[in-house]
Amino acid sequence: MNKNKILVIIESPAKARSLRSYLGENYEIVASNGHIRDLPKNYLGVDESNGFKPTYTILPEKRKTVTQLKKTAKGYSRIFLAADPDREGEAICWHLSQILERKGVVFSRLRFNAITKNTILKSIKNPSSIDMQQVDAQQARRVMDRLVGYKVSSWLQRIMGKGKSAGRVQSVALRMIQEREDAISSFVPVEYWLIDAEFTQGEHSFSASLCRIDENPSCKPGKHPAREDEAELIIERIKKRGINWEISQVISREKAVTPPPPFITSTLQQSASNRLSFSPSRTMSIAQQLYEGVSFGSSERRGLITYMRTDSVRMSPDGLNSCREYLEERYGSDALTCKARRYRSSKGSQDAHEAIRPVDIRLTPEELESILTPPQLSLYRLIWNRYAATQLKDAIIRNITVTVSGAGLEFSAIGEILLKRGFSKIDRAFVSTKNQLPQLNKGKVLLESFNKEQKFTSPPPRFSEARLVAEMKKVGIGRPSTYVSTIKTLRMREYVEKDEKVLRPTELGTTTVRLLVRMFPHIFKVDFTARMEELLDSVAKGTETYPGALKQLSLPLESSMQMAMKNTESFRNELQEDTGEVCPECGAPIVIRWGRYGKFKACTSFPRCRYSSPIEEDNSSEYEGRKCPECGNSLLLKTGRYGKYLSCSNHPGCKHTEPVPTGVPCPEEGCNGELVEKKSRRGRVFYACNRYPECKYAVWNKPIDNTCPRCGFPILIEKNKKGIWCPSCRKKIVI
Repeated sequence: MNKNKILVIIESPAKARSLRSYLGENYEIVASNGHIRDLPKNYLGVDESNGFKPTYTILPEKRKTVTQLKKTAKGYSRIFLAADPDREGEAICWHLSQILERKGVVFSRLRFNAITKNTILKSIKNPSSIDMQQVDAQQARRVMDRLVGYKVSSWLQRIMGKGKSAGRVQSVALRMIQEREDAISSFVPVEYWLIDAEFTQGEHSFSASLCRIDENPSCKPGKHPAREDEAELIIERIKKRGINWEISQVISREKAVTPPPPFITSTLQQSASNRLSFSPSRTMSIAQQLYEGVSFGSSERRGLITYMRTDSVRMSPDGLNSCREYLEERYGSDALTCKARRYRSSKGSQDAHEAIRPVDIRLTPEELESILTPPQLSLYRLIWNRYAATQLKDAIIRNITVTVSGAGLEFSAIGEILLKRGFSKIDRAFVSTKNQLPQLNKGKVLLESFNKEQKFTSPPPRFSEARLVAEMKKVGIGRPSTYVSTIKTLRMREYVEKDEKVLRPTELGTTTVRLLVRMFPHIFKVDFTARMEELLDSVAKGTETYPGALKQLSLPLESSMQMAMKNTESFRNELQEDTGEVCPECGAPIVIRWGRYGKFKACTSFPRCRYSSPIEEDNSSEYEGRKCPECGNSLLLKTGRYGKYLSCSNHPGCKHTEPVPTGVPCPEEGCNGELVEKKSRRGRVFYACNRYPECKYAVWNKPIDNTCPRCGFPILIEKNKKGIWCPSCRKKIVI
């Protein structure tokens, strides 16, 4: 037994490499690769009559890991457990202690919010015990998720077929997406007309918009002229000669713009989406890399940011002091606020970790350009700029409003001037000046031109992934560690689809969520989910017990489940659709039902008659320029479970199908294939050679049959709003 050595178990191998560069030979570091135990997959695994006692099993994919951990742990009498500093990490440490427990072994908990040498060594000197209140909070969440998921999913599958699932958080998120889609569908656009005019005063010209008609403000849709004939009447008034147009009012006000708080998980995902076009999952993946550490040389690895799963804007005193010292050296004391600026976290925040920040403010993005990859550098710059800007003074903007009056009408022009840059020296995202007006004074002006423009009010926008995360944070459902996995589950279950960066519910998603909300109104409400988060926080603080919280949460589930079971058959019949067809095998009526792979036609005599058939799409159209290679008949363009495909018009006599061709030849040298449109198992469209597996060339973006003028590569690709690019030299191409 290694009496003088200590075993340290962390979550990821990348983090292990960083710790090895900080700790000496007296420490052996191994990784558990996340959770090693969970509730069983094939049965409930929760004893509801015995205080909701869970039964845990080792995950199948972690059996080798556990065997190796047990073998390694035999040689140590002291083991440090150093999983991530959150509830999930606390639970992982507890599971490890349960599995590796033996006589004479002492377990200690290490917690660190950043992977730097000083932070790690400080944590090693001050180990603590496992926080069982945090463990109970995580267990309560997992058990409640299992109760909802297992019971409701089982009921749902009786009605809609195998493979369907419900989840405590995922179904509420789906409800939010569906309710936004319903609001868009029911939205009725309202017509209104904007009237603008161009004026001059001396040598200066400026534009202004109609804001008041005969003392009635018209600056909002609904207050503007509602029809073209109303707009024409106003235009006629403007056209009249002899009107004395004059600037009746010039209002100048100064306003201070305060820097936003440092990033938390949801705001980081939102900003990375808006400014870097990163999806939430990509943002968190890159942030994990920055947290776990990057190599600075042959052996040195350093973590660059603090823990990235947090809902608190709290900033540590040490980090603030270092930040202010650096900013004073770089910009001078006049650029800093008089005292350290701090922010208040929103209601419901766990406040377990400080905000996301660089661990060393002196490691500027410029100094890391040769070390980080472009995506890592972009995200690090975003985090560094946001944090550093918090300690600089406010930006000062002067707002100027000019009012032009005449003929009972008023036009308004608004301009902004940046007087003091303040924190925008670093972070310019929240300071923008628009429409800088010339120097104007009260007095006469000349009307040069005018125009009218038809407008319509817009429906609320659909959720992007980042916007959905922000809304989930706002209403209090989910936690920083679950945002990405929730959206991933919705897409994998094909409840939602991503279309032009926004989320739309599928027919399956719409049917499922309406059924769930109708039958389980109390469970799949935002209020219930937010209430559960509060109870979990109470368990973590010790003001509520594990069984007490679950008893409160399970009551509405049980009452709804009893009602649902009574109405199972009526709901199943309600979802069936008559086709007017008869079964070719037994003559019974054919109906449309939901199954594992979506809708299908089935005989009503099931299970006596097992006839079924897929639903042919009604929007099939002939695909020109290609014939069936087996029978010579026309090919039809159809849409199935995996997207669009070509099918022989002689079906079911001929069962030939093939992917949709793009008309672009495969660029691989020596390959005579063609790129065709395909769909991944996760529902993402990609383009691959039709000679697979002989040729494995594939691209995510739509190919274009055009040669790159830079490197001569035979195809180009279209990146949505980013234009045309070469997949070989990775340069933007102007055609």
